[in-house]
Parts: sequence; C-alpha cells; structure tokens
Amino acid sequence: MMWLLRFAALVAAFVLLRHAVRWIWRHVISAGQRAEMPPVRQGVMKRDPACGTYVDVEVSVQARDGEAVLHFCSAQCRDAYVAQHAVASKAP
Repeated sequence: MMWLLRFAALVAAFVLLRHAVRWIWRHVISAGQRAEMPPVRQGVMKRDPACGTYVDVEVSVQARDGEAVLHFCSAQCRDAYVAQHAVASKAP
C-alpha cells in the first residue's frame, strides 16, 4: 500500500513540474523571443531578375526596362542587370 502512495506522489510531482515548465516557457522564454522578432511584412513580393531573390516592392531598388518596372534587392544587382543588358543590346 505504501508503494501506491509513493506512486501517486510521484505522478503529482511530475504533473506540477510539467505545469511549471510550460508556464515558464510560455511567459518568460517565448515573450523574450517575440519581443526580438521583427514584424512580418505583408507586401507584394517580386523576383529580382539579377539574382532571383524575392523582394518586397515597397523596399526594393527599382529600374525601368521599357514599360516594365523591375524590382531589385540591391543597387549592385540593379547595376549588374543594367550592365549585362547594355552589353547584350550592343551585340550584333
């Protein structure tokens, strides 16, 4: 009969420990991680034609190619794309 009381005490201790760990995880650890995460952008994403990276149109570096507006992740990608197409347009 004593083993049953010990077993019940062990189960109760396990349940309380599990509850305490879950509370700490939700309120202490997760709250700190949420504060450090940047907000998720909900804008329209376009593919950079130079490197293939998808970039938000609100923060992209833009260039015109005729009527089309191209979106680039950086000025370096834009310059590389413009230089490559300038050389290609001059080729016979």
